[in-house]
Amino acid sequence: MRNGLIGLVSALLLASTMATAGCSKSSGGGAGGTGGSSGSGGAVGTGGTSSSGTSVTTLSGTKALNALTTADATQLCKDTYAYFGKTISMVTACKYKGLSYATSSSAPSDSQFQQVCTDHEATCTQAGSGVGSADNPGCSDLPSTCTATVAEYSACISDEVATFNQGMSGLPSCATATSASMSAVWQVMVPTAPASCDSLTNKCPDLSPPVPNN
Repeated sequence: MRNGLIGLVSALLLASTMATAGCSKSSGGGAGGTGGSSGSGGAVGTGGTSSSGTSVTTLSGTKALNALTTADATQLCKDTYAYFGKTISMVTACKYKGLSYATSSSAPSDSQFQQVCTDHEATCTQAGSGVGSADNPGCSDLPSTCTATVAEYSACISDEVATFNQGMSGLPSCATATSASMSAVWQVMVPTAPASCDSLTNKCPDLSPPVPNN
């Protein structure tokens, strides 16, 4: 379910160049594509509200994902990306873009690592790139076998964002980053899923929702 993490840069930070894509109905009988969303704290009850008080979606948390209509799935997809925009700041998103590009560039020296990082962070900032509803690249289909609820889905996604934001807060700036920072950046790029995601993974092993760094 999380095998798309490594492609984080283009989906998370370059998605602003992509048109918002709709979600289609799954040929397997499930509802159309849906997206992950973010925040700090698990989503509970109806409405998919996280412990931070920010709603992941207005859909009822008691609904099973495979029981959502095509319209519901489209709404969840849009709500998801809007939630990313509310819970991941542009500063954090652009810092991540710079560090992740530099880490993936195999820069041979610390000065080049810092330059690559700074260049991509600046480009992101100048473009006003972030993560939000306008950056929605579309969502994958909901498997017809996915019995997890909207609340379980929201709890996982919101905790993933909390983990992402916490991880980013511990990373150095582009000006001070070195090749020794790469292992810490990789931990944010390919994180361990929070415990709250276990239920979603077990009930929906084929689901591939968007993640904060994808």
